[in-house]
Amino acid sequence: MPENAQAAGRIYQIEREGDALKLVLHRDSETHKIHFEKAPKHSEFLIEGDIVAVVSASEVVLLAPQKQSLPNRSYNKELTENWGAYLQSLREFFVSKGFVELKTPSLVVCPGTEPSLDVFSTNLKIGSRQQKLFLPTSPELHLKKALALGAEKIFELAPCFRNGEVTERHQPEFLMLEWYRAYASLKLIKEDTVKLVSHLAQAMKVAGPVKVTSYSVAELFKVHCGFELKPDTSKEELKTLAEKIGVDVRSAESIDDYFFLIFMDKIESQLPADELVFVEKYPPYQAALARLTSDGWGDRFEAYWKGMELCNAFHELNDPTVQRLRSQEDLQKKSEMHKEPVSLDDEFFQCLEAGLPPSGGIALGVERLFMALLGLQNISDLRLFPQQN
Repeated sequence: MPENAQAAGRIYQIEREGDALKLVLHRDSETHKIHFEKAPKHSEFLIEGDIVAVVSASEVVLLAPQKQSLPNRSYNKELTENWGAYLQSLREFFVSKGFVELKTPSLVVCPGTEPSLDVFSTNLKIGSRQQKLFLPTSPELHLKKALALGAEKIFELAPCFRNGEVTERHQPEFLMLEWYRAYASLKLIKEDTVKLVSHLAQAMKVAGPVKVTSYSVAELFKVHCGFELKPDTSKEELKTLAEKIGVDVRSAESIDDYFFLIFMDKIESQLPADELVFVEKYPPYQAALARLTSDGWGDRFEAYWKGMELCNAFHELNDPTVQRLRSQEDLQKKSEMHKEPVSLDDEFFQCLEAGLPPSGGIALGVERLFMALLGLQNISDLRLFPQQN
């Protein structure tokens, strides 16, 4: 790069008129228009796409010729800067609340047992030792180990990986924000969520939710489906309901499938997009890693805004016997769905056996919340190198 260069960049446009030459250069999201009354020597060989430096009124230096076209990708500097400021604001929020940031492994024994998720696997080789490992679908298990080891208020911005998911809201690689409060229930986690969204909206100078509302799953089924959902509602009852209200459930096999298809078709799409909506108290088969309430519901919530599910929170299950039973049920469901088998994390169960304090925890899609704040529709727009269908 010439030290005395007046301007430099990629040639976006060339205009030649008689002896004159006009160049339009792009660099760092800015445009430079250069006019030469007399075209510099050898400039006749320049083409659009070449990277050049303008040294003087009579000299242009070719820095890198364009020998083929660039990939069909675009760098958006403003969006990238907003993304960086957003991540910084996320961290500032939790640090200001006394949380400690952790970094958990990206090669794990158990990626998570959720039956519907496809995973990425690899092999660790150390000398003669070989071990099958996975990329995590969530940092949850390791963060809960940290709680058992004495951590109390923790968070992580963790790269997570889920195979087979490329849609407007899914990429195989994404960022998950998880935070946990030991010796706490879901009430504080819910308050954290409301304050976090408000903090980020203010930091990014955008409008936040017009209000915050909460509904139980049973209330939503009553309003939108005219159905009294109970903790012991059966698969057959949900199938009958689906047929009655016109939900296509031909792909459904399990009670989870029927619940999910009805919820997606008749309820999720009706949630007010401008409100931050908390959906609470799920059927026990949807409890996942949550405790059950005294009346039999899964003690967890999901939050929605701008038509997107943002997060999933749990009053964390800490009974090792029940946890192992649910994990084994998940593995059985994976097998029935012909998913790649995964192993359980023995150290996680060791921590449960040693004692995990009662805790509230949450997993939030970092890209999704950014999309909701800025009104973006496609997660691929946030990435310079997204995976494509």
